[in-house]
This record gives sequence, C-alpha cells and structure tokens, in this order.
Amino acid sequence: MPMSDFTTSIATRITSYSVLMLVVFVSLGVAQEPSPSKIRKSSYQVRLKSPGASGKSMNGFVVAEGLDGGCLFQENNGRLHLFVAKETESIEKTATPFEPLTSAQISAQMLAELPKGFRATSTKHYVICYNTTEAYAKWNGALYERLLRGFYTYWKRLGVELHEPEFPLVAVVFENRDNYVKYAKGEDVLNAESMIGYYNLLSNRIAGYDLTGVEGMIPKGKSVNTAELINHILAQRSAERLVATVVHEAVHQLSYNSGLQTRLCDNPIAISEGLAMFFESPDLSNATGWGGIGKINGFNYDVFRKSFNSRQSNSLLKLLQDDSRFQDSSSATAAYGESWALTYFLLKTRSKEYAAYMTELSRRPPLEPTDPKRRIADFQKFFGQDLEKLDREFVKYMSRL
Repeated sequence: MPMSDFTTSIATRITSYSVLMLVVFVSLGVAQEPSPSKIRKSSYQVRLKSPGASGKSMNGFVVAEGLDGGCLFQENNGRLHLFVAKETESIEKTATPFEPLTSAQISAQMLAELPKGFRATSTKHYVICYNTTEAYAKWNGALYERLLRGFYTYWKRLGVELHEPEFPLVAVVFENRDNYVKYAKGEDVLNAESMIGYYNLLSNRIAGYDLTGVEGMIPKGKSVNTAELINHILAQRSAERLVATVVHEAVHQLSYNSGLQTRLCDNPIAISEGLAMFFESPDLSNATGWGGIGKINGFNYDVFRKSFNSRQSNSLLKLLQDDSRFQDSSSATAAYGESWALTYFLLKTRSKEYAAYMTELSRRPPLEPTDPKRRIADFQKFFGQDLEKLDREFVKYMSRL
C-alpha cells in the first residue's frame, strides 16, 4: 500500500541519556510488511542519481513506497534508507528473492568501511567489529548472546511470538572514546561525546568503546587481555552504569530485530526507553556483569523517587501522549526514571496486558504518525479508561518498593 504523501525532510532526534535514534516524518501512511519469518520478500536494486551511503546502487527490498516515487528501502545488510524520487534513477525488481547478507559477508563489508586496524569476530547472532583487544570483543559477544537468550525466554513466557533476527546484528567497538565519537558524528549522532554507546535505528548497528579503558577501571600494572580480568573490572560497583548502558542499547537493537518493535514506528519514547531500562539492570555478582531481567533498577528508581515530590498529577498522561519531556533537558532525567517505573509496574502487575499492548504496537507500520489522542487510546485499550485510577495504583505500588 503506497504512502499518501512522502516527505522530503528527515529530523534526527537523540535522547539525553542513551541514544535511541528516532526519525520524525510528516503526513505519512504506509503498510508494514509481515514478519520476515513468514514471508519471502522480492529483491530490488536501487540505482541512485548520485552516490549515496552505499555507492551508486544497492540491493535490498522496498518496505514502503510513496505516490511521489519515494520509498523506504532496506538493504540486505539491514540498513534503512529514505529516498525521494529525485534521488533515484531506477528501482527495479531482480530475478531472485531477497536474501540477507551472511555474517561473513557483513564482516567483509564492515571492515571495508571502517578504518584500518579493525577486525571482526562472530557469534551465532552477532558480528562484532573492533580495534580493541580480542578478549574485550568476545566479552561483548558473550554478553549480547546471553541477553538475547534471556530476552526471548522472557517474552515467550508472556506468550509474545518473536522471530529470529533477519540480519546478523552488528556492534562496532572502538579502542577509545575519541575514535568512537568521530565515528558517531559521521553517523549524525548528536552529543556523542557525552554518551558511551548508542543504537542507530537507520544503520541498525550498536556502537561503543572499550569500557575497561575508562579512567580508574584498570588496576595499575595490569593489561586487559583476558576475559577473567574484564569480568573482574566490569563487575565493580563503579562500572554498573557502564554495563547497564551497553545492555540498554543492545535491548533496543533486539527489540527492533525480533518483531517486538518496528523500526521508524511512531511509538511513545516512554515505552521504548522503559523497556530498555527494564532489561538493563546489571547483576554484578554474575560473571558477565549482567543477568538480571526485571530486577529493580536502582539508578532509575532513585531518579523516580527524587523527582516524585515535583511530579504533576497528570504526569502519566503527559508521559504517553507526546515525547516533549524527553526533549527538554530540565525534564528528561525525570521522564526516564518514570518510564522505567511505569514499565516495571505494568510488567509486574499487568504482564499479560502489557504483552498484548506491545503486540498491538508492533503491528503498526513504520513512518505512520500518531497524535496524542491515539497514543492514549492505544494505552487505554489494554490498561483501562481510568488513567487517574491507574496512576494512583502505580504510585502506591512504587512507594512500597
């Protein structure tokens, strides 16, 4: 089904704590393709009038197309592109069905793109490209795989059907912060210097840097070249937020590649961020530095508690109906804390309703804008019409923790 009016402007919005890249589009209406596990898509080749991010031409499939000739196009490496008619020379169906690139193919593609000195290692679901130590790269791979297993098991218990990631999931790990920031700026990520990692909705990649190189993390005289030492360093209390952020961004990537969420879908930031924070809580007694799904997130609990006295009576309504609180530096921190608290409350007390709500949101097509009324109506459909009553129950529950 074509889009009614394909926009020519793209605004990238970066959240203040961890990076969830959301793209805002105006006057769009598109149809979402069925789950990649249930359909074999046709393959297309796009030829550009001028070289784009991947060169003169690229292979993939058309996610949605506009009446004006523009399209949302997904490459066979998972990257999304928005093309307006004047940018494309042709979009032609090929003779063979669409096939995602393999881990080996993506590794080769990434190493050709990244600076010299990078290497790649693969796990069952991930491709880790790195120019730090092999031990740290493999630590990341093990952490991501453990997270993936826990993530899928959790949602399976709630009756949510997720599909396997269609593409190998890519993580880029830099040896130091400076090179990471340079790379992030090349991806148009704002405020990268104040963040230790991010997930990019368009490239579908995670990027970060070696956390053992953070000042104060490495014991004097030690060389970080073994998994045991990395686990020791990152199991320290001072590393809790560092590990949490790595997991947080990986949860975003998993959510958008498992069918739990749809990339470029206009869902409330509170839902996406609350979900990532629910899964991020590190278990510092665990060998990998992570292992606790649904534990009380001490950091965000404290944020919620400290902002409680200034919390407005209609705070829940405002949190859901638009994303303005996340865009204002004076309210963003409290919005994150409340997003975690709301997710924690709903998954602990109304898990079946939450699962049904997420399933409903996952069926929404990308690029379709939602207004505040629809956002609230979607929420009320599963959690009841009386939001004031729900808010009272929410506050009472959280006050007992």
